[in-house]
Amino acid sequence: MQKEIYFKINSDKKESNYDKTLFRLIDILQKISNDELPTTKELSDQYNVSVRTIQKDISTRLCGFPIERTKDNRLKFTDGYGLDKTELSKDEMILLQLSLSQFSDVTDFDKISHKLFNKLLTTKFINPYFVKQEDIQDIDIDSILIEQLELAITNKKHLILKCKHHTKEVEPYKIVSYDGIWYLFGKDEDDQKIKTFLLSNIKETIALPKPHTKDPKDVEYILSKTHSAWYDDGTSFKVKVKVDSCISHFFLQKDFLSSQNILEKLPSGELIIEFEITHDEDIDNMIKSWLPNIEVLEPKRFREKIKKELENYLKRF
Repeated sequence: MQKEIYFKINSDKKESNYDKTLFRLIDILQKISNDELPTTKELSDQYNVSVRTIQKDISTRLCGFPIERTKDNRLKFTDGYGLDKTELSKDEMILLQLSLSQFSDVTDFDKISHKLFNKLLTTKFINPYFVKQEDIQDIDIDSILIEQLELAITNKKHLILKCKHHTKEVEPYKIVSYDGIWYLFGKDEDDQKIKTFLLSNIKETIALPKPHTKDPKDVEYILSKTHSAWYDDGTSFKVKVKVDSCISHFFLQKDFLSSQNILEKLPSGELIIEFEITHDEDIDNMIKSWLPNIEVLEPKRFREKIKKELENYLKRF
């Protein structure tokens, strides 16, 4: 069980200390160490500072700690790390705690505790694990645009999106990330189809009083079935592939798409696998990444498309 680190703080001073940089940093570390998985927005609300300040805390002031982000943008330590693995001894932790209570009126903690703070940022943790994290596009959750989108999603109200090349009325459901790129997921009122809208293309939003009644649980279900930003509402088809024995164990260990269904295990060790998708792009990159050890069986249209693309590619040589 992970060791929890606690700092006792006098209740009559706690509120006034929230704007103290060192107190905030230690409290953030405590929350992360205790697996509370806070978000930058939650931390900014708690300490009454901007989201940008919290982002700077994580990226600059606490850069010596192995802090990661989960897929839903929550903060955590790299697996296996704890505050008990820093260079600070128990006595130094106590001294740090006392400094917070004794110097509540001093605004410049950085000068007073410079050496101690530098040591705090020096860890002796060696992580035996390495997990390749997907690079995620930066998003300014403190921006007016994001705040407007969040408000419309929360209140289930329609929006006018003014994009680079068009203007759309949409029912906004979620802000989502596919392959590290951020999109608005919602229904296009023009064709009544649910689709993605690239956030970087949205220049302005206009709130409309018009409400919608889409059940959030339905939205979550739809999102669980999407495989890429190319999601095509109302269109669903199946792709059947044959996987060579030399790579079949990867597909037995992991579902490369949530709709993956192993239909048959052949005596040769090959697998017949079926995927349900809404757009060719949902599976196109995955198939090409396993060539030449994967073969599209059905539909014929998609099989011929892959073949044609490979022929065109070989013509370049």
